[in-house]
Amino acid sequence: MTRKFLWGIIVVLLITNLTTLLIWVNVKGQVDDAENHAAKPLVENRNEPVALIGEEPIEYEEWEQELQNQYGKSVLSGMIDRQVVFAMADQYDIQIEEKLIQRELSLMETMLGVMEEAKIEAKRKEWLDEVRYRFFLEELLTKDIGIEAEKIKSYYQEHEDQYDFHETYQLSQILVKTQQEANKVKKELDEGASFEMLAREYSIDSYTNDNGGYLGYFSKKSQYLPGIYYRTAQDLSSQSYSSPFDTDQGYVLIYVHRKLPSIMFSFEEVQKQIKRELALEYVGDSFSAKPLWEEAQVDWVFGD
Repeated sequence: MTRKFLWGIIVVLLITNLTTLLIWVNVKGQVDDAENHAAKPLVENRNEPVALIGEEPIEYEEWEQELQNQYGKSVLSGMIDRQVVFAMADQYDIQIEEKLIQRELSLMETMLGVMEEAKIEAKRKEWLDEVRYRFFLEELLTKDIGIEAEKIKSYYQEHEDQYDFHETYQLSQILVKTQQEANKVKKELDEGASFEMLAREYSIDSYTNDNGGYLGYFSKKSQYLPGIYYRTAQDLSSQSYSSPFDTDQGYVLIYVHRKLPSIMFSFEEVQKQIKRELALEYVGDSFSAKPLWEEAQVDWVFGD
């Protein structure tokens, strides 16, 4: 697992935590995901209680103060970090290779389950600023750290493949014992039956049948599935299923939910990223925008 993949996991967890906080502190309005219109304010009248326990009220001011006490510093710090990083990235005219950004988004997408296309695109848009923020922060923290060109080249030669994103397929499967059973399943699929429902009914794979046969995302580099899965998926379009094929475990039909295209890099396209990664080793364990605050002349209510 590469450093960048681990960062993708961290970003997803960060987004989840920030979303939880924003649900608590968003008292001015929410976004209607279905229509993308502003919803009514969570609290329309600040003079009314936000809750009643019997006849005992919790007033708006009490609630607001508690939110500030518990989350105010961390939320404001995060807001400052983002504004500082994006402003300084603009100031220093920092440019990030677009293919690197798309690779990160694809890596993050592989951690999703089966979703509608529109929801996946919404997720990618949601992640985009987080990915750009991280790359900008890496560059700002390391821009004054020199790394020898020979060291960058040597690192690339040793780790070249970790920067490429190989074509990846999101798969489900139905595994049965005999070809006769497999042909029966194929016939039902041809007649319009749901792959997910047939997987629950027929598949003998105890790890996936309760989940409609869902396997996850796999590329040709994956070691968890036989190569025939990948070769079969290559001949299928998204949202289509295969004919039965024989494996050591039995007869299999696969369903391709999505295809993620390969993103391949030359040395020239990743050398700046390698420089950042190597330079981060000199930054220390704290991956934070706080060291940039002094240059950005941050002055905030907490004063430290």
